Amino acid sequence: MEAANIGLRVLLIDAGDTRRGGRGALHPPTLIVDPARHAPLDLTTRQGVGGTSWLWGGRCVAFQPADFEDRAHVPHGGWPIGYEDVAPWYAAAARHLDCGAASFRSGEPEWDGLTEVASSDLERWARQPRLGPRLGARVLAHPKVTTMLNSRLVDIAFDDEQSVSGLVIEHAGLRREVRAQRYVLAMGGLEVTRALLEVQRRRPSAFGRVDGPLGRYYMGHATGTIADVVLTDPDRAADLDFVRDEHDTYVRRRFTLLPEAQRKHRVLNTSFYLDNPHFYEHGHRNGTLSAVFLGIAFAPLGRAILAEGIRLRHIGSAPRHTGAHIANILRQPWRVAVDLLGILRRRYLSAVRKPGFILRSAGGRYALHYHGEQLPNPDSRLRITAADDGTEILEVDFRYLDEDIDSLLRSHDVLDTELRAAGIGRLEYHHEDPAARRAELWEQAADGYHSIGTTRMSDDPARGVVDGDCRVHGVGNLYITSSSVLPISAEANPTFVVAALAVRLAHHLAGLYAPEPSPAVGLAGEGDGVPILHPGIPVVQRSWEARRTTGLRPLWGR
Repeated sequence: MEAANIGLRVLLIDAGDTRRGGRGALHPPTLIVDPARHAPLDLTTRQGVGGTSWLWGGRCVAFQPADFEDRAHVPHGGWPIGYEDVAPWYAAAARHLDCGAASFRSGEPEWDGLTEVASSDLERWARQPRLGPRLGARVLAHPKVTTMLNSRLVDIAFDDEQSVSGLVIEHAGLRREVRAQRYVLAMGGLEVTRALLEVQRRRPSAFGRVDGPLGRYYMGHATGTIADVVLTDPDRAADLDFVRDEHDTYVRRRFTLLPEAQRKHRVLNTSFYLDNPHFYEHGHRNGTLSAVFLGIAFAPLGRAILAEGIRLRHIGSAPRHTGAHIANILRQPWRVAVDLLGILRRRYLSAVRKPGFILRSAGGRYALHYHGEQLPNPDSRLRITAADDGTEILEVDFRYLDEDIDSLLRSHDVLDTELRAAGIGRLEYHHEDPAARRAELWEQAADGYHSIGTTRMSDDPARGVVDGDCRVHGVGNLYITSSSVLPISAEANPTFVVAALAVRLAHHLAGLYAPEPSPAVGLAGEGDGVPILHPGIPVVQRSWEARRTTGLRPLWGR
């Protein structure tokens, strides 16, 4: 969208269509080495217009200046660009994602007495997280954008080692080559890595050579809860609740460790926020939580209102203790009815979707949810291997390190010490025994939703796949915009910073084009520059005459 708004002519190729979050077949099939650590791909990825935003909760969190700095306790970290190279594009990213202003610090003061922890960092939330019906519809209607749907990328053709000559796409069993001046792979972290790994099997010297950086350093986040936070003044929970701000979007304050504290305690970037007790734990004796649990435990209803991965996390494992939950509801049925109507109205019937709800606790006790950075690990990786029958398989070997768990333990201790010293509250762990806390963290260590690092950005081709402009090393006209280019995971989920990098890349591409006209985008073999698409390939096509005057021809490929 940004490229088209600048004036570039864009051909968008997508393996899916405009239907709601298609799954599609995986090419090649996928093997998750440790299913306890990585969610199944049918819960984490979607194709088509809107992509995985069909599963996205809408959280927008910016990377901060410290996230771009080299840290001695983070091996394999570091960026070839700085905060000042990305931050100017935050406002445009916020506009495209519809999360209000690019403001990520609350105007309210920090809580008194905190010296190593901040209480004013914000996460913003998209007004409506499913981007297909809104942003996607504007893309499809844009006069500078042509879209080819149900067309899967199967190969990248090269003129020589330094230049892409075209993308080979497949539709309804037919293959054709699409040509442009420049190509951008905007496919999601796993898919873009898989595509390049398949090319590398045929061209072993490509992308840093086999067993080079491509596919390595696979990261996500560690998230869960191992403690409750008890606030001395229960009313202070209002400061950490979802609020609708002056930009008519929801924001939430969190606890975050200051950069100086991260360096002092040698911990990774970690944030904490208030949460409800687990829905499935009937011992909370809260009728509203039990009613929500029973609703989402009924699969047809739960899948209609929540992404399946989130639903499964909230309902826990069997047994469900349905009777105990019904008893909770019957204690205060009218209170439950009022709460549920409010949740439904603000979350599902409002133009500005409330991302969640926190039921107030008279005693000031809340679950404390952590969201922690993961270290770059070259042995956490994707690779293409052969099954016993010779079939190619995408092997997902996603790993955490002991250092990831150590960091979470120390980060909790820092927050607990700060809250107690300031008289604000305290943490109460699920387990007093440190070994049991560590075991609980390991039990919760799982991701697969934030696919980071496998085509990482670096100024050294031996350590990364793309440079600071997201251009593939050694290839003059191939770019990647994806969470996979991030060299670290930080504590933020990657959506917002990836959007900012995509906007930055669009402007970079615009600066590469000469003003004189050049032939229009089309399929290989055309002689007059006018696109003649293969019969049967669905295309949204508008105003080719107007496009011929721009001379600007990027191709954003899926």
